[in-house]
Amino acid sequence: MQYLRGILFRNISLASPRRFYSPSTGRNSCLRFLSTVNPTKPLSDLEYHRLADDTLEVFNNTFEDLLEESGRRDYDIEYSSGVLTLNLGDHGTYVINKQPPAHQVWLSSPVSGPKHYEWSSNNKTWKSTRDDSTISEILAKEIGDAFSKKIEFKDINDC
Repeated sequence: MQYLRGILFRNISLASPRRFYSPSTGRNSCLRFLSTVNPTKPLSDLEYHRLADDTLEVFNNTFEDLLEESGRRDYDIEYSSGVLTLNLGDHGTYVINKQPPAHQVWLSSPVSGPKHYEWSSNNKTWKSTRDDSTISEILAKEIGDAFSKKIEFKDINDC
């Protein structure tokens, strides 16, 4: 049992009515607690690693092609152990990496700052944990602006 601001709670489970006694009023009350179920099934570790690795591979291949086409020697890309680093000289450095404990992909951008992304099974993409943006949209816009070119990423599900 636990007291919280004069109310006694006993093992309250979600989605069922529970009675409790309030010492401050001396009355019994009944409350109904409801919860919503997350409509997306959580990823297994194996699924997470496959999706995150495929995503980083798509980004790596796209950025390598861009760097090769641009001929810029001050731009550099490195991909190793789940971390993709894209150095665009005066435009800054992007770091995209896996965060296995959280099943997330993190982006550090010199333009938009740090962002965390979780896989959306409904949309088949990595969506921001703070807004509705996807990692592909953010990177396509920001890196496209740096190269003055429209960027499109191969569909991750085609890997």
